[in-house]
Amino acid sequence: MTDRRGAHAGAHRASSGWRSRTVLLLATALVVVAGLVAGFLLWPDDPAATPDRTTDAPVAGVRDDLLEWADAELPAGTPVEVPTAVRQGLLDAGADPARFPAPGGPAAGALRLLVEEPLPSGAVVLARFDDRGAALTLVDPAPVEPTPEELARRARLAAAVLANPRTGAEGAAAEVLRTAAVDARLLGLLSVLVAQLDVRVADFPSSAATPVDGVLARRVLLDRSGADPLTPGSPAAERLTTFLAAQRPPFAPDDVEVTADGVLIGFRYVSDPDAIVTARTP
Repeated sequence: MTDRRGAHAGAHRASSGWRSRTVLLLATALVVVAGLVAGFLLWPDDPAATPDRTTDAPVAGVRDDLLEWADAELPAGTPVEVPTAVRQGLLDAGADPARFPAPGGPAAGALRLLVEEPLPSGAVVLARFDDRGAALTLVDPAPVEPTPEELARRARLAAAVLANPRTGAEGAAAEVLRTAAVDARLLGLLSVLVAQLDVRVADFPSSAATPVDGVLARRVLLDRSGADPLTPGSPAAERLTTFLAAQRPPFAPDDVEVTADGVLIGFRYVSDPDAIVTARTP
């Protein structure tokens, strides 16, 4: 005679074992799925799911150089267009948001930072930065071309400065004057300084990262005034700096520094120096 209690007990054990195996399989499946999901979140194959750091990466090594150049060489308020990821990195480094406006902001008169991009047609290269081979180029995409009359005026002034024996320009400095490759504001000021203070032109130095050719000289180093050296504390240097402080736009320089090599005079970059001089000159 069959023991019904035994049969029921066996059936119960079989049923419980099946349910246990089922729960175990489901739990294992959930662990595998969770692992796959976690793996996808950590290592996505879709590039769109990864924060875009590639654009910012080339700039990271020269970020300080770029900010220093912009502060020293551009007037306050001159905007510079940069890629979105680059802008965030610059802001994190303390850059002025007004200097680097968000995409879609005011673009009138804006310069542009190119990250391994070809130059726009007609653009002028203002500075180049290199970080482990990455090409970063700051350009003016739409400089204002001088008129034939403005070019002729610049050529006449540069020739007169070069012809003055007091100028004393030689080598590369003489070539800059010979080609009239001088910012019209600086050239106008220099012509007066040579005529009135007998200054001697030692050099037209370019700032760090600025190309040595293709852009108008905006800085001049003067080392003598007549027979007197232009050195820190000298009466000649004091006379010159007093004269410069009295100048009015467009011929008032943006930067004046008395160094051991002479007095360094500089103007910050603008897209239309010839037009500025034309508008402010009777």
